[in-house]
Amino acid sequence: MKQTMHNTRVRWVLGILIALTLAFIWSNSMQSRAVSGGMSSSLKAWLEQLLHTEISEFLLRKAAHFSEYGLLGVEFSLLLGLQYDKNGKNLQCGRNLLDFPLIGMLCAVTDETIQIFSGRGSLVSDVWIDTAGFSTGFFLTVLLFLFINHCKKSRVTGNRKG
Repeated sequence: MKQTMHNTRVRWVLGILIALTLAFIWSNSMQSRAVSGGMSSSLKAWLEQLLHTEISEFLLRKAAHFSEYGLLGVEFSLLLGLQYDKNGKNLQCGRNLLDFPLIGMLCAVTDETIQIFSGRGSLVSDVWIDTAGFSTGFFLTVLLFLFINHCKKSRVTGNRKG
């Protein structure tokens, strides 16, 4: 019972984090071209001063797309790790796992649609970069969970033999 209450709280927290991440992403897409360019230029200048090297604004913008969607993928993967089907099997196993990158793509399409209405235009390549970021964050987190579970099982099995 106590574990279920904890999982419910964690699900709520993850749901709120997902909503805040989407709000951040989509609010940036609502910015005008001038405001968005100014934010990129400020970040570029700060990073160049920090790293003492020239940074391409184009690559910086694409890395920002990939990174924010990577974070979103991690958040969705963590949420999925707390979900179970009617048979008590964790949803991070099986066919459902391959459905989740479509959520990232749907969020990316929504993001690019918002940019159309903000006067900045939309790029299909950004949808693919966003989806790749989401999928990378999502599947790296799943792999981390699988590795941790494997180590736990190996430790339990190793302790029984010894």
